[in-house]
Amino acid sequence: MNKIMKQSIKIALFSLSIILFVYLTKMLLLDEIKYFDDLIFRYVSKLRCEPLTIVFKFFSFLCSTYFIVALTIIIMLFVKEKKITFYIVLNLLCCFALNQTLKFLFARARPLDINLIIEKGYSFPSGHSMLSLAYYGFLIYLILKSNLKRENKLLFTILLSILIFLIGFSRIYLGVHYTSDVLAGFAISTAYLLLYIQFFYNKRSA
Repeated sequence: MNKIMKQSIKIALFSLSIILFVYLTKMLLLDEIKYFDDLIFRYVSKLRCEPLTIVFKFFSFLCSTYFIVALTIIIMLFVKEKKITFYIVLNLLCCFALNQTLKFLFARARPLDINLIIEKGYSFPSGHSMLSLAYYGFLIYLILKSNLKRENKLLFTILLSILIFLIGFSRIYLGVHYTSDVLAGFAISTAYLLLYIQFFYNKRSA
């Protein structure tokens, strides 16, 4: 795939992500998104059972502050090029700051009558969705640019992509976010990650 084609795909993906986020934001501000959220949760709630609740609590934990910090420390110990860990941490801090800014800007209350666990703060967009895609998505990028064998790159990419999806879905299942929160989180985080990867690439190429 040539450079122009890659750039075109990135621009298209960035644009679609922004459009989706703006659309969801518009629906939220016009109070027209409740039917969609209620409809999706109606189907998700039918899946609820004790074993699945334990599973999705675990997936939700995989984007908790404690786990992400621990994983980052492990990465720091094993990655030879220590400068990369700086950009991993910077990525987390930037995404967290963006998420908190958006949460306070929209100030959407969390679901209260459907939640299986207690979470503080505002709901839109989902922090777990944003941070999981930004953090694990950046790891996918680093893996694809590494010297690992092609089949290992593919394996890690698939596993981390599934993990990102399951973390987002866990927030809907556990009732601490509406579906629109999760979709908005994924959308804005995709746009953010594309910009951050370009920033990282420019710094590495300078």
